[in-house]
Amino acid sequence: MINKLEKNFVEKKETIDYKVKEINDNNIDSLNELVEESMKENINFVKRTVNEWKSGKNNFSKKGEKLWGLFLQNKCIAIGGLNIDPYIENNEGSIGRVRHVYVAQKYRGFDLSRVIMKLIMEEAKKNFKILRLSTQNPIAASLYESLGFKKEVDINENRAEYVNKIND
Repeated sequence: MINKLEKNFVEKKETIDYKVKEINDNNIDSLNELVEESMKENINFVKRTVNEWKSGKNNFSKKGEKLWGLFLQNKCIAIGGLNIDPYIENNEGSIGRVRHVYVAQKYRGFDLSRVIMKLIMEEAKKNFKILRLSTQNPIAASLYESLGFKKEVDINENRAEYVNKIND
């Protein structure tokens, strides 16, 4: 499936064509450029995603779990995933967790994080009643709130937990 998004600049209009692909063992290495870029921003979760995939700790393989990439030709420009929430005790699979949403710097402003989030939320409705996430990024928090997530608790001074009852 090819999708188009436009980014409007003061002087020009730019369009990108991207494909949504589920990440698997055959294309997990396509995230390497995102890992390098995110590490330069002191963002470690993209690297952790790849490392946990390769070690088998979290390869998004349980019921309802998936990791997606948005690809421009063969280059992964954004990722985001859905897991059974590992931080909830006695979670029997009714609570999902948004995982590792990241967009390459060059492609920020195209609303790709919203694309990934809508994909995650649609998929989550098939298996989960509640969707949770945490963030320390105020721009991301605004996006999540615009998608119906409610701030539940401040984990610490830099990070907050958000909840969306997707099947209400």
